[in-house]
Amino acid sequence: MGTKTQPQLAKENERRIRANDKEFNAQFKYHNNYIKTSKYSLFTFLPFNLLEQFQRLANFYFLCLLVLQLIPAISSLTPVTTAIPLIGVLTLTAVKDAYDDIQRHISDSQVNNRKSKTLRNGKLVEAKWSEVQVGDVIRLDNNQFVAADTLLLSTSEPNGLCFIETAELDGETNLKAKQCLTETIELGDRHDLLWNFNGEIICERPNNLLNKFDGTLIWRGQRFALDNEKILLRGCVLRNTQWCYGVVVFAGVDTKLMQNSGKTQFKSTGVDRLLNFIIIGIVLFLVSICALFAIGCAIWEGLIGQHFQLYLPWEHIIPKDYIPTGATVIGLLVFFSYAIVLNTVVPISLYVSVEVIRFVQSFLINWDEEMYYPTTNTYAKARTTTLNEELGQIQYIFSDKTGTLTQNIMTFNKCSINGRSYGDVIDLRTGELVEITEQQTIFQNSNTNNRPSPTCGAIVAPPAAPPPIILVHKAEVHAKKSSLLVSSSGEAQVVPERPKSDDERPAPPLEAGEKRPGLKHVRYSAPSRSQDEDSGRLSPRVSGSRGLSPPIGNEERRSSGGFKRIGAGCMQRQLSRTSSCDKALQSVDFSANPHHESDFRWYDRSLLDAVRSDEEHSHVFFRLLALCHTVMAETVDGKLEYQAQSPDEAALVSAARNFGFVFRTRTPNSITIEVMGQTEEYELLNILDFNNVRKRMSVILRRGDSMVLYCKGADNVIYDRLHGGQEDLKARTQDHLNKFAGEGLRTLALAERRLTEQYYNDWRSRQQEAALSMDSREQKLNAIYEEIESEMQLVGVTAIEDKLQDGVPKSIANLQNAGIKIWVLTGDKQETAINIGYSCQLLTDELADVFIVDGNSVEEVEKQLRQFKESIKIYNRFRPGGFDAFDRLNSDSNMDPLSVTMTQTSAFMQETNLPPTPPPPPAISVVTFSAECNDLFGDEKGSDDGGTASIVVDENTGFALVVNGHSLVHCLSPELENKFLDIASQCKAVICCRVTPLQKALVVELIKRAKNAVTLAIGDGANDVSMIKAAHIGVGISGQEGLQAVLSSDYSIAQFRYLERLLLVHGRWSYYRMCKFLRYFFYKNFAFTLCHCWYSLFCGFSAQTVFDPMFISVYNLFYTSLPVLALGVFEQDVSDKNSLEFPRLYTPGLKSELFNIREFIYSVLHGAFTSLVLFLIPYGVYKDGVSANGFIVSDHMTLGAVVATILIVDNTAQISLYTSYWTVVNHVTIWGSLVWYFVLDYFYNYVIGGPYVGSLTQAMKDLTFWVTMLITVMALVAPVLAYKFYLLDVHPSLSDKIRQKSLKKIHSRASSDVRRTASSRRGRRSVRSGYAFAHQEGFGRLITSGKIMHKLPQDFAFPLGLGTKKTQVLHNNLNSADGPNSKTNNVTGQHMVNNNTNMRQNQNQNHSSMADITADGRGHGGDDGRGSGGSDDMSPRAPCQDLDTINL
Repeated sequence: MGTKTQPQLAKENERRIRANDKEFNAQFKYHNNYIKTSKYSLFTFLPFNLLEQFQRLANFYFLCLLVLQLIPAISSLTPVTTAIPLIGVLTLTAVKDAYDDIQRHISDSQVNNRKSKTLRNGKLVEAKWSEVQVGDVIRLDNNQFVAADTLLLSTSEPNGLCFIETAELDGETNLKAKQCLTETIELGDRHDLLWNFNGEIICERPNNLLNKFDGTLIWRGQRFALDNEKILLRGCVLRNTQWCYGVVVFAGVDTKLMQNSGKTQFKSTGVDRLLNFIIIGIVLFLVSICALFAIGCAIWEGLIGQHFQLYLPWEHIIPKDYIPTGATVIGLLVFFSYAIVLNTVVPISLYVSVEVIRFVQSFLINWDEEMYYPTTNTYAKARTTTLNEELGQIQYIFSDKTGTLTQNIMTFNKCSINGRSYGDVIDLRTGELVEITEQQTIFQNSNTNNRPSPTCGAIVAPPAAPPPIILVHKAEVHAKKSSLLVSSSGEAQVVPERPKSDDERPAPPLEAGEKRPGLKHVRYSAPSRSQDEDSGRLSPRVSGSRGLSPPIGNEERRSSGGFKRIGAGCMQRQLSRTSSCDKALQSVDFSANPHHESDFRWYDRSLLDAVRSDEEHSHVFFRLLALCHTVMAETVDGKLEYQAQSPDEAALVSAARNFGFVFRTRTPNSITIEVMGQTEEYELLNILDFNNVRKRMSVILRRGDSMVLYCKGADNVIYDRLHGGQEDLKARTQDHLNKFAGEGLRTLALAERRLTEQYYNDWRSRQQEAALSMDSREQKLNAIYEEIESEMQLVGVTAIEDKLQDGVPKSIANLQNAGIKIWVLTGDKQETAINIGYSCQLLTDELADVFIVDGNSVEEVEKQLRQFKESIKIYNRFRPGGFDAFDRLNSDSNMDPLSVTMTQTSAFMQETNLPPTPPPPPAISVVTFSAECNDLFGDEKGSDDGGTASIVVDENTGFALVVNGHSLVHCLSPELENKFLDIASQCKAVICCRVTPLQKALVVELIKRAKNAVTLAIGDGANDVSMIKAAHIGVGISGQEGLQAVLSSDYSIAQFRYLERLLLVHGRWSYYRMCKFLRYFFYKNFAFTLCHCWYSLFCGFSAQTVFDPMFISVYNLFYTSLPVLALGVFEQDVSDKNSLEFPRLYTPGLKSELFNIREFIYSVLHGAFTSLVLFLIPYGVYKDGVSANGFIVSDHMTLGAVVATILIVDNTAQISLYTSYWTVVNHVTIWGSLVWYFVLDYFYNYVIGGPYVGSLTQAMKDLTFWVTMLITVMALVAPVLAYKFYLLDVHPSLSDKIRQKSLKKIHSRASSDVRRTASSRRGRRSVRSGYAFAHQEGFGRLITSGKIMHKLPQDFAFPLGLGTKKTQVLHNNLNSADGPNSKTNNVTGQHMVNNNTNMRQNQNQNHSSMADITADGRGHGGDDGRGSGGSDDMSPRAPCQDLDTINL
């Protein structure tokens, strides 16, 4: 019994694993490493798939009908009419399901057949991933995926370190360090020792917590604690480590990667759910009609039918002895007969057509070249075919940040050194800022230059020698002055931003006649000037700035072979195809530096000139960047590579490297750099490492007799620690900080302090004493750090761009204009998340306030939410214009949405210091089409003159909400979720940071449940899988960040910007097409089916059909299926360009306006009216009709043939009026179906010998038929035409107006580019902090302890004893004490009114000299936005410009 209870106990409480012991591990029956995501096997497919299909109500309903039709006594139709369509639907669905499952099998096979090196019987053998078992020791090589969750045993690196990349788990590409137990390092790569390793691991049960692992290793009679730092998770990639060994802890479905995958939920669209509800209603309607007709039949048989039994004999099963009983039985049988006859109200072909339309629409998404990403050769892919129209109804988007909005690539973008800003380039011709984007194009000149120009036909002579390939960046033009001008000839010169100091005097302009040797020839897609550069001269020009397009006019274009004259007309045609954003600009050439990186881009040549001319301040700046960090350097294949804890640090060290300050190597007590080719070695005395509380890091260095402290950190933290007398420098630098923050860049302030030997020794002794203190160690260390990190000299500011994916701000703006709310759910910390929010324009400086929820308890969070709600109430009451402006908007019925654009485009071009034109608010008048403002334009009427509307709404006003992960736990609790939702629903944007994968899914579920909203989740890593599966639509980013999100998604795209097209074009079209299809389908089927109801009044409710049974069978299959399919596949109201240009076109889907109960009832009533007219007019004509030859034409078959023919003609006319977008397919299907009807009718009646043979032929010979058809069709079409013209003239929709404008060739430019361009954000200055540093804590502890080094401590250059055990312990204690900072931090803060912090203030109320500095002429009464650096730091917020005098 003991051996049986042990596994049971282990299963319930813990997991026991013994390395290299299969027998021991087998008793617990752990899962192997085999992965299975498929649903069926070859033998289970048919029964399981049929069972799944018949769980659908419609399929089961048609199966019951088929059974009824097999009973001759009640069926007036052959069973074939239902059997063939049902079998077709089941077959089509089965084929689709089989295809999807085969793809899953292929994917599973690829993963399971990956190779892994496993230790078996003391030898290393190659095994499949699926064969790896729990307890196996496996070997991983560099750049190899981890096969299963593994406990690290030994590595090729010293001290048991290894580096992994977790992109497939969380989308982050920066390396993370893992370290094995020191006791297992000795195992090395010796297979005998590894095979004899028999350690027993007791750990937690499988769970989905990626950042947590608790366990114990029992080995050699000792117990060792295990944590997440010693575990390699499946899906990670080993980097910069030659090899490592580990023992498998979790395998297969037990791995944390698969635990995060969760269960696949069945997803259906809102249209599907509405359709199911409607079908239930139709079935109830059908039952009631059948019951009514059954009662009518029983009464008729009892009163009249009994007397005609000679001609209409009762069936033998009908009792004839008692008439009421017989009539009742007949009525009961007729009930089922009518159920069969009228089943075409919901034909099974509806489901066939819906599946076909969705299937084709999925291929249209897959084939869209506009969503093709050439960099990774990736197309968009619809991984499901059942959710397309749901893309047109998205109300909430939940997005991950890293890898989804951003590339997780940091670039050194701009900087400020000694009060002078570097990094901006300006076009001298227009005075506009040339903003460099990431889109790069390789222009290569070959022999194509002698081809005729595509627009002008001129020939350009080829160059004498093959020109080099030049990497050219596109540039965007924005209205902003900066420090570098590009002249009309393509040259650049330095000019000041404004007269400030002697340091910023402009360099002399380049003379026009200056000769430039070394001409490079570049071929551009747009008219441009090819010029040269002199890379050897230190001139204040931008290398490669010649790529800008010349102004419109007769301009000479120079090439290496001659000149080419471009006419104004040709130039205008070319520029019409390329906007000002297509200008090309080359970066500075760093090739003179042997250590430069080819992918480093910098465009301001003046900074490189300053460095090369030995300008003191620039040297101090870059020397600080090269020395103050915790980056590790290594040489791989002769190339210097860096390993950083975060991409931020890597970007800064990389920038210093490219400017000639190359970090070469470090030891625990030294750091070596190379400055302009000269080696400099510094003694590393201390590292005061970075953490989230200190928000700064410092290094203390000695070289020769000089000693210096270099510090970098958040700007508010550094500013509070500067010595006096720097007011002018601080003011200018603060102005640059505000500008950088306004551009969404991540800023760090740099400072230095020169130390004396005596002061340092005294400080060092007190620091060691504090580090060894047993009580209040953290407080004492913080005080010691504060002491030396004070009285510093400001050096400058760095501005790093966390590179967004291309087009992210524009896409977010357009999606918000469409009325979609966007939430960002990220695992990053608060500062990083807020910074990205500003970068992608989810947050703007025009927001009234940014609320930050960071309470640690339910009471604190509730208090914050209550304060925020009060703030919103006050703002809504006192905002400029109050509610009167909205009342005026509602009352204005002459407003044309096409004309509601910016009142003055030149507002973007105004300087910030110019007086604003009245009325002051808003500064930039832009119309929003957000969900809250849709009702403002509900009853618009376009103005006749198309003039600009006088009332505009500022889209940027409002609030944003930032929630921390620990606070989100309380927000999602039952007692607070309603308050949280109330605040969040009134905010323009919501950002949740530090959230776990489970919290992401809970947020999505909350919105689905509480708001009943359609949600979309988009992500790229395994930590997004639960969110993707929880949302109605899951979108995976297929890129370099792994495939876990893609495998779990419904749609995959390569870049976030393609989401805009996926929703606004394909989603809107799919929803529009599906709704139009359903409306027409119900119309045509009610018009067809209800003819039987009217005929029942004349046939004694006998369930006699008015049509030929064969016509009933093929009506939906052959006669009317193709036109409505073409409508559902190709229909569009406006083009894809207009769909993107006018995002408000998306809003009908948000409100389900195109198909709902009201639209369904309208279609039913229209169909009922059509069926009534369709039956009564021919019935009245043919009731007592006689042909010209004297033949009686009032027979049943003639009437049925005539009504059927007019029905087909009417269907053709109606769908012709219904179609807005005509293609060849539409013409072929619509007119072809009409011809096809006559061909099939003739074939069936004359070739096969149908019962209605000759009926239609004889009727068509008489003029009566043609007149009857004309009158009937006109009576049916006229009301439809009248109603359409009425709507078009009196209540036109936005799409109607766009089509009218297009027909008149009046192109209204109200595109999203104008509404929310980068120019409107780049020109702003922000008083918020741009600080955002990615990592929690640097490698400082590992560096000073020597654990991360490749050398042993005794080999280091400086014999300071830092490698000894005693000082290692000291340093470890020092760094471990560097925890959360207390409120006694000697930091300063500014008084500010802030709703978010409940008017919190730091205990030290000393004001820095920056307290009185204002930006852009703003006061600091209510929107000074800078907290200080202690634990009570007030989080950055946007200024509330309109509420300066209101105490919130």
